[in-house]
Amino acid sequence: MMRYHCPSCRAEVYFGNDTCLSCGTELVFEPGRGFLDLRAEGLPACENRARIGCNWVADAQEGAQGGLCLSCRHTTVIPDLSVEGNLQRWAEFEAAKRNLMRMAVLLDLPLTDSAGPRPRFLFKAPDAGEAVVMGHADGDITLNIAEADDEYRAATRAEMGEPYRTLIGHLRHESGHAFWEVLVKPFPDRLAACRALFGDEREDYGQALERHYAHPAPAGWEQAFVSEYATAHPYEDFAESWANLLHILDGLETALCYGLMPAGHELAAPEAPRDILFWLLGIAMEDLVSAWIALSLALNALNDSLGHPSFYPFILTPKVSEKLDWVRQVIRQGCLAE
Repeated sequence: MMRYHCPSCRAEVYFGNDTCLSCGTELVFEPGRGFLDLRAEGLPACENRARIGCNWVADAQEGAQGGLCLSCRHTTVIPDLSVEGNLQRWAEFEAAKRNLMRMAVLLDLPLTDSAGPRPRFLFKAPDAGEAVVMGHADGDITLNIAEADDEYRAATRAEMGEPYRTLIGHLRHESGHAFWEVLVKPFPDRLAACRALFGDEREDYGQALERHYAHPAPAGWEQAFVSEYATAHPYEDFAESWANLLHILDGLETALCYGLMPAGHELAAPEAPRDILFWLLGIAMEDLVSAWIALSLALNALNDSLGHPSFYPFILTPKVSEKLDWVRQVIRQGCLAE
């Protein structure tokens, strides 16, 4: 995350702010530009500003008089807002999604196809007693808004034996499936390389998941997979690797903007904060991993000292790093395609 300041008084503001807490300026966020003065710029705010606190500017494609922002345009299904708590749950997921969409814009990831916005997000609630199965299919990402409840998410994390479960984690993981379909699947050479590294995604998915949940992960899985869930199927291995790469890029961008890199692991990043994320795509993977390990070790220790769970509970072995680097190159190739 970049470090942001009020355009009027230069006080620090956070990514979710819609008002400067120092001078009261009404703020609006535009991907690629940062925070702007809503009134002085005469910009139309996203129509979800009052409803769920969206602080982005209305997307130009929605028309000069306003409409939805770029991020909200990608949501095609929202939960029943007459059900108590659903509005807040949806709002929390949208707040996390804006972080994902900010990165997608800065990394030049494709966000449209011939049918319009892609990926598309379907935020559903188990209101009728039916389970909501989170997943991806042909550009549609379905998410269970119950995950926005801390108790539900913590209970599910414990039940699944997971060390990490967050809203942004769900969004990044499922976006990996969506972007695999546009950045990997259509390109024969890239698809062959993906299969050589992650395995053949044509393996029966249902049987693979059934086997994964019925039996423990293979011994020593940590040497080749970033998470236990990544062992379930090549499709999930790619998505978990994609999600962790985005964690690392966002984490390092934040650390660099706030001057938090441990001594001896500083990176010569661009002076312009908006260039850092894209720049991180191009540095040597060895330097990227070394800097991230040093930062995560320090922050794991800091969290431990305050009684919080580990900041980053994953291990980046050489094989895992190779997978992350391949995903990074896929994103970089997509950026440089034009």
